[in-house]
Amino acid sequence: MLPEEIRYALRLLVRNPGFTAIATLSLALGIGANSAIFSLADALLLRPLAIAQPSAVVNVSTDPPGDIGGVSYPDYRDLRDKTRSFDGLTAVHFLTLSVAKSSSENPHLRVGFGVSENFFQVLGVQPALGRGFLAEEGQASGKNPVAVLSYDFWRSEFSSDRSILGRVIRINGIDFDVIGVAPQSFTGVDQYVRPNLYIPASMSQRLTAAPKDIIEDRSAHNFDVKGRLKPGVTREQAQAELATIWKGLEPLHSEADKRRSIAVRTEFQTRVASDPPDAYLIALLMALVAVVLMIACANVANLMLGRARSRSREIAIRIALGVSRARLIRQLLIESLLLAMLGAVLGLGLAYGGVRFFQTIRIPTDLPIAITPQLDGRVLLVSLISALVSAILFGLAPALRSSKPNLIPALKNAESGSTTKQRLTGRNALVVAQVAMSMILLIATGMLIDGFRKTLVLNPGFRTDHVLIMQFDTSLVRYTSAQAHDFYRDLIERARSLPQVRAVTVGSVVPLAPQQDNENVVPEGHQFPKGQVNVPMFTSTVDENYFDVMHTPIVRGRAFTANDKEGAPLVAIVNEQFARKYWPNQDALGKRLRIESKKDEWLQVVGVAKTGKYTFVGEPPTDFLYLPFAQNERKSMNLFTETTGDPAAVAAPLREVVHALDPNQPIFNVRTLEDFYQIRTISITRMIVEVVATMGATGLALALIGLYGLVAYSVAQRTREIGVRMAIGAARSDVLRMILRQGFILAVAGIGVGGLISILVSRALTAGLIGLGAPNPATYVLVPIVLLLVTLGSCYVPAFRASRVDPMVALRYE
Repeated sequence: MLPEEIRYALRLLVRNPGFTAIATLSLALGIGANSAIFSLADALLLRPLAIAQPSAVVNVSTDPPGDIGGVSYPDYRDLRDKTRSFDGLTAVHFLTLSVAKSSSENPHLRVGFGVSENFFQVLGVQPALGRGFLAEEGQASGKNPVAVLSYDFWRSEFSSDRSILGRVIRINGIDFDVIGVAPQSFTGVDQYVRPNLYIPASMSQRLTAAPKDIIEDRSAHNFDVKGRLKPGVTREQAQAELATIWKGLEPLHSEADKRRSIAVRTEFQTRVASDPPDAYLIALLMALVAVVLMIACANVANLMLGRARSRSREIAIRIALGVSRARLIRQLLIESLLLAMLGAVLGLGLAYGGVRFFQTIRIPTDLPIAITPQLDGRVLLVSLISALVSAILFGLAPALRSSKPNLIPALKNAESGSTTKQRLTGRNALVVAQVAMSMILLIATGMLIDGFRKTLVLNPGFRTDHVLIMQFDTSLVRYTSAQAHDFYRDLIERARSLPQVRAVTVGSVVPLAPQQDNENVVPEGHQFPKGQVNVPMFTSTVDENYFDVMHTPIVRGRAFTANDKEGAPLVAIVNEQFARKYWPNQDALGKRLRIESKKDEWLQVVGVAKTGKYTFVGEPPTDFLYLPFAQNERKSMNLFTETTGDPAAVAAPLREVVHALDPNQPIFNVRTLEDFYQIRTISITRMIVEVVATMGATGLALALIGLYGLVAYSVAQRTREIGVRMAIGAARSDVLRMILRQGFILAVAGIGVGGLISILVSRALTAGLIGLGAPNPATYVLVPIVLLLVTLGSCYVPAFRASRVDPMVALRYE
């Protein structure tokens, strides 16, 4: 029975190619857009870790008030040894490393994970070659220089050499034995970072020559901790147990750490908590693309209702012959399902184009960090689900209505006036809904375009032209603090002497970079809420030339000078937002503050800098603190070189200068500041605008098709009426106005409903997309006008045809 119904449905679709093509294309646009956006959401938030039973693995963190935090290695050890809720806990932290394939080859910057010895066992990852780490390889600090390579690193750098085991590679100048290769499916425990290799966390101090051993420092919350729950243990039960253990560790903690609380989160919860703006953006895009799918479904439902009249006699005959209503509904739903599947197949082609578009997103770094949307099995499953849902949305109501025809008029191939009115009422409602949803998409598009325009003319608080940036990390060659200071001093002096170089400065962070320095700060005289003793804040360590080179104005006081050196009184510069927030109605100059890295010492504020943008151009005014390089030890710094001409032209001479100072010092993230700003700010914002604008255009096109179809259907139904009107004296212009009036009323109703909903949508956009600002009133004026004009345009063709009807032909029309 079912195969016959499928064959019959296929014959009907083939017999009506115009209807099939329009319906399939409408659904393809909706399903394809949903699949493409899901691929991006999957890459950013939803894709599970490539490990055994990922749903059983949770994240453990020790959170400061109002934030998500890491875990110190000593705390990790205590939690691991005392817990009974987990089969195992493992710790991991991010490392930038200088790696050479042998002692005779030049080193290159790589990314590694320093991990606890049970890393692979807890995650259920079996190396493709060799072994993971042994228990004793994670105990003694600096005693076990062994490494496990990632599969891609092994394949690209060692040509998949299966004799790699036992080979010696050099990491930060130390020889490491390769003991294993991770499986191809395992890409790490971060959705963005693809590490090149894994080493024991116990090797961290030896690799970086740090004064403190990170695996013994309880104040260094540098590790991410993941745990595999025992069967039957819930996340809530595990959190309750760890909270009790954490309470027992209080005597070992500083006052600041005692305010931390322990949290157990799923991977999804951790990703959302770590990056709320990205999570909100994905939720927004998913909501908007769902609106596109609903418009497509409404469009096809409208087509199905219009087609139902032409099939009313066929259905009436089948009912008269004894076919049950249930079987008729099943037959009609099969037709809907076939249309949806055709739309899904075509939609996958559109989704592939969307995925390729999202794959062009660039991250401005030399590190193996990438956003990786894929057209994989998960996306195919979403396409299938979208097809099934859309088949129900657009097919059920027409199927129910078509299966209850008025038999006598239907057998005569005619409809009663009440039936025609009911059918038009349903189709009118669908068109109004389509126009309303198009209004919502266009308002969202208008708001984003306006926000993008503001971004293009925004002054971020620093210059972007004629500056080359390059990054160094002297810990990769195990410099002491004194050696690092001497290296940067010599580098600045030699770089200044190069042709085309106007000025040189160093800073610990690049403005608008994703990674920023943080310090816990205590402003003198400020009263914190009960239980809070400091505030986390973005900081940058800079030298005395930074503000001049970067064109960051000092609005009061002075910049750092050469006299702000080691042994001199400690000083700092705050931005205007800091001064207003913590010393309102007071002069910030001369005020003092403490930072956690200099426990008991006060820093005096000597200058107030203009508030700029530090992590994102759309951010609200943010507190910021500048510290002098000479008074604060830093091994990782950025060189900012101001040039008279093209800054890219001085990259090669600067490399030669660095090579002359130390041929083993890696140089990375070399690019012009203008290029960095374009990628980090303009390109990503433009991509979001393009995606939303495409959704708006697609929704509008589908709504116009629906309105055109409705008006054309109405004209066909009223052909005899039009003929009578013209026969008794109605002019062609009267008929034209009558038909356009119908489209006008529907468009105005849809714009009104959509406008009311858009007010709520605009508030959600403003609240979630920081920096978007209040909607431009022009958006609420231009969008309705444009929408009204194009909807009337879609009605004009059937209205014009109606006005050209021959009254004699119309009077004979049935």
